[in-house]
Amino acid sequence: MLFNANKFSSHLLPRLLRFSTAYVREKAKSAGIIVIGDEILKGDVVDTNSSYMTPKLHEIGVQVKKIVVIGDDLKEITNEVRSFSSKYNYVITTGGIGPTHDDVTFEGVSLAFNERLIVHPELYKLCCEFFNTTDINYPGMKLSRVPQSSILTYPQSHKSYPNVRVKNVYMFPGVPQLFQKSFNLLHKELFYSPTKFYSKVLYLTVSEDKVAPYLDNLVKSNPNVLFGSYPDITNKLYMVRVCLESVDQDAVNSAYEKLISSIPEQYIAEIDNNKRK
Repeated sequence: MLFNANKFSSHLLPRLLRFSTAYVREKAKSAGIIVIGDEILKGDVVDTNSSYMTPKLHEIGVQVKKIVVIGDDLKEITNEVRSFSSKYNYVITTGGIGPTHDDVTFEGVSLAFNERLIVHPELYKLCCEFFNTTDINYPGMKLSRVPQSSILTYPQSHKSYPNVRVKNVYMFPGVPQLFQKSFNLLHKELFYSPTKFYSKVLYLTVSEDKVAPYLDNLVKSNPNVLFGSYPDITNKLYMVRVCLESVDQDAVNSAYEKLISSIPEQYIAEIDNNKRK
């Protein structure tokens, strides 16, 4: 379908993409993600870690509330960790763990909680074996110095480097291959939420301004459901994807039935997911 992309109403999204009640927020565990690395801010490296973990967290019922990208700055790491820790159930950091001068995540977290760095016996032993040295001044031994109250969770065995946690802050490596392996093995063990998100999707052949009145009415009458409207100006089958989500499966199903029965039939794309009952 040909259409003018300028006709999409940009002010509709903030109005529609929202939780219309505290119901979901109160029941779902929250997470904040801090991505650390000057190389990301300079555009030398693209952050893939946050996009890798968010769907996995969502799948287990954890609601990601905020993602920030900051540089390898000790003060900034300290401030962000302290702020996130007070707001969210889980704080996940990626990056800033390694043997070089700009790897300061452990130090930043220790300052955030007024702790000192210590040489952890388990990590020291691991580093000795990995780097084939007992010299505490060897650069690689920096990986053995962690905040005093650190809790270690090993992904497979004590031969692999563990996740380091201080209070509700979980520190992961920034190298995507290492991050993905560790997060994939540990996320269901480390993070838990009593909720599960249920969702329904409807594809429409009209622009957002045509859909807005129907969504406005349903948002008001279905306070337990999140309604999201996402335009796609390149897709040949549909123009808008409408997503409904809640921790209440019955609420999602009911709202979906109301939506599909209220929207004109010619607005609904002929896609397998769209089956008018």
